Amino acid sequence: MPKAPKAKVGQNKKPIHPNSRKAAALSRKAFRDVRISKDKSARSKLDVLAEKCDWFRENIDSDKSVYTREELCELSNRYLHRFDDEIEQIDIVSRIGNRQGNQHASRLAAIKLTQDSDKNELESVGLDVPDLMNKSTFSEFKLWGGETKYVQNFKLKKIHTSDIDKVDEENITNNDSDDESDVDQA
Repeated sequence: MPKAPKAKVGQNKKPIHPNSRKAAALSRKAFRDVRISKDKSARSKLDVLAEKCDWFRENIDSDKSVYTREELCELSNRYLHRFDDEIEQIDIVSRIGNRQGNQHASRLAAIKLTQDSDKNELESVGLDVPDLMNKSTFSEFKLWGGETKYVQNFKLKKIHTSDIDKVDEENITNNDSDDESDVDQA
């Protein structure tokens, strides 16, 4: 008499009753997976914000007590162009010699992705930057040690494309008037 084939694990053909203990266990597992993925995404957003705040902390003028709107927009513009030097260095290295492959392709792709997301954020809802125009926030920000868990305590300010464009236009206008005054004095 031949033996019956053994049932494979995990291929139970029977449907699960909705009120069974097995159905409850599966639903608990599904809810847990959703909750954990939500926590991970929230944590990653906080990490990105902490990285952004850390860049601002390293690039602020600690002698100031507060920033003006123009200075904050200028600092935000520098934040948006923070990878320009690295891209230029990678470009110089790739032009040297007869290299066939692009050894920095992954880094360039990461930079491009970051720049695109920053640009999309700036153009759509506005770029969240620490509110350095508020004296209390600025003083707390200077004392911040870089811990991710304290980032959520900072007030944030939204900087839009129009704000940065206004500052750029004012800088161009001021540079043109400075050039004309230099010519008049000569």
